[in-house]
Amino acid sequence: MNEPLDIIYGIHPVMEALRSKKRNVTQLYVTDGKAGHRQVEEIIRLAKRNNVKVDRIEPRVLDKLTHGANHQGVLAKIQPIKLMKLSTAMYEADGNKKDLWLAVDEMTDPQNLGAIIRSAACLGFSTIILPQRRTVGITPAVYKVACGAIENINIVEVANLNTALTDLKEEGFWVYGADMDGQPITETDYASPAVLVIGSEGFGIREKTAENCDQIISIPQKGGVESLNASAAASIIMYDMMAKVQLKK
Repeated sequence: MNEPLDIIYGIHPVMEALRSKKRNVTQLYVTDGKAGHRQVEEIIRLAKRNNVKVDRIEPRVLDKLTHGANHQGVLAKIQPIKLMKLSTAMYEADGNKKDLWLAVDEMTDPQNLGAIIRSAACLGFSTIILPQRRTVGITPAVYKVACGAIENINIVEVANLNTALTDLKEEGFWVYGADMDGQPITETDYASPAVLVIGSEGFGIREKTAENCDQIISIPQKGGVESLNASAAASIIMYDMMAKVQLKK
């Protein structure tokens, strides 16, 4: 039986998938209106170099395949993401005292998750933990927003986030949960290896999840200003963690 294929779309996600070669791209679709576009022509060259079949397609057909998303005239069929087991990821991290991970707790907005994955990859986080339930998976929309960063970070799917956090703590990880009532990050000195837990857009991390964190942290904010969304808050905290952990001897 043939393995079902995922689809990805957008110039940067498709180009990154072709460049990384971590997953097999089997087919590329390009709309006629994109002929001569510099980045699209580069994608076509990469595809042909990797023996990927290239087909021209009408824009309206691509609109239908992507449910009206901003596909930029490019879509590819690709092998599904290979999710990593928690035990495998912990084995690979063993000995890396500065390893940084991210976990999301019931996050359902693909825009937020995609942006968070992109920031995590840029800021040197090695692994992201996604619960199997009540959390958006790696959909084409998430992949598009992440701009191909998914190819450069470990994705671990777990049945129970709190069990996973307990296992990580037993392996020496420190768990930090982001919440508005936590200790300001300006006063936080992170231990590592570490896991940062970001909650849902509307409710933050669950009470049970918070109980499994070693410390709850927050971003100091000016009064009268709306709170940051999940992806913006995650990016600020991830940068703070990365900078402070990397400075340690």
